[in-house]
Amino acid sequence: MIAAIDIDALLELVWAAPLAVLTVTIAWGLVIRGTTAALEAGREGRTVPATLHALVAIVGGLLFLAAVVFGLLIMLSKD
Repeated sequence: MIAAIDIDALLELVWAAPLAVLTVTIAWGLVIRGTTAALEAGREGRTVPATLHALVAIVGGLLFLAAVVFGLLIMLSKD
């Protein structure tokens, strides 16, 4: 039996997979960087930079969560 190859799906995978990896990696990096910088600034008594770094961590966390939820929705959707 000859298997049918869906070229469109393969081409979509070629650009979608690296984009997903990049998005998740950058988002998680923002969480780590923002959290550590906020903690360090907080220990030094610098409240404004600590708040801004915490905001970066929160945005990164929301981006990470959105990417994970989007990925799960794509995997669970039926075509």
